[in-house]
Amino acid sequence: MSTKRRPVSAKRAAAIAAAAELLAGRRFARRLYGTIAILALLAGGLTAANLSKLPHANSTSALARSATPAAFALYSLQRDTGKDDTGHKKPDTILGTSLSGSDQGTVIVSAPRIQEYAALPTALAVVTLNDDNTSSLEIVPLTGGPPTLVPLPSLGTVANLHAAPSQHLIGFTFTASSGTGQYWKSLFVYDVGSPSTAPRAVQGINGPVSAADWRFVPGAATVVAQTDDQSMFLIDALESGKVSPLGAHAGILGFVPGTNELAVADQGLKKGIDPPRYSTINLTTGTSTPLSLTGAFVPDVANGTTTTASQPMVLGTSGQYAQVLRKYDGGKEASVVNLADKNGSRQLYQPAAAWSRILDACISPASDYLAVETAAPQYTGDQYPVLPEPTPIRTDLVDVKSGAVLKSVPGFLPSWCG
Repeated sequence: MSTKRRPVSAKRAAAIAAAAELLAGRRFARRLYGTIAILALLAGGLTAANLSKLPHANSTSALARSATPAAFALYSLQRDTGKDDTGHKKPDTILGTSLSGSDQGTVIVSAPRIQEYAALPTALAVVTLNDDNTSSLEIVPLTGGPPTLVPLPSLGTVANLHAAPSQHLIGFTFTASSGTGQYWKSLFVYDVGSPSTAPRAVQGINGPVSAADWRFVPGAATVVAQTDDQSMFLIDALESGKVSPLGAHAGILGFVPGTNELAVADQGLKKGIDPPRYSTINLTTGTSTPLSLTGAFVPDVANGTTTTASQPMVLGTSGQYAQVLRKYDGGKEASVVNLADKNGSRQLYQPAAAWSRILDACISPASDYLAVETAAPQYTGDQYPVLPEPTPIRTDLVDVKSGAVLKSVPGFLPSWCG
């Protein structure tokens, strides 16, 4: 393929620069908002009364006791900003659903305010918010029964929760509320199978890791962590000293399905002019390979409209990927999902007009469906301090081959994206 570049017009350069911050995608926006929210909590300080409080269980299991864990193909989080007859906020719920039928899901867990969750084969890890906006982290068994409270290092904020189902591990970042600086986005892992053991701080080259973003490597007890200066590392979460630098990169895209390769993003060589660059890192050898994405959309501004593109979702080793395109025209937003491969790009999915704003999307474990979060054109925010979301919100399950919507379920944070 030719490496010659056509001259970039001033208009096109301005268009690309105007959309540069949006290229990082909604996951980056969520992490950024979470960081701002944590800073606000620390700046505000805590009263002596608040400091005397400890995290406590907020969740209630809606499952009947059983010897066999409940089995669902997908989970989602539905927040409820409405009030009941007594004037109290209605509880948030985590729903479990199958991939067939028209049901709207089975309530698995309810709590006054649920921030996020992660799914394991026999339990859900659930982050709830206390009255002072600090976090509780609970393990809710899928066999029914009361939750188990995870002992956190101190009073503070849990964020970026993920699970390693095959390892029975969860991981999260923790920021202490006292402002002492002892914990700032510190990465911890917790063995759900050993509830008497406290969470373990993940150790990097210079001690505990402070992670701006991170992921479990599929099927392993290792993590990929990115620090605030964009440095990335492959780290054994359970054994100190096993750290491999992966270089500095602008963002984590995820793992290429069916491989041990991590897809990452970087800024263009000329910031604001050149489009982002993508590559894969082989986690066995550490080798980086440029990722050629045919038909990648370049943001543009024309006739009063602005079109931006999310980071690509790599669907496999063939180079096929999906990308969310968002068009802004006169204050109105319309979104679609495009599917691209070596044969070009085509529109795969467009949400119904009543749910025209695509917030995020991810691929199913078998790479056969996309879970696409959508919101109404006009909405109100739920005002949560971490991971704030529009309300109402729903998730469409889209067939990657046909673009057909298999099912729509209430809520967001589909468990495929964890």
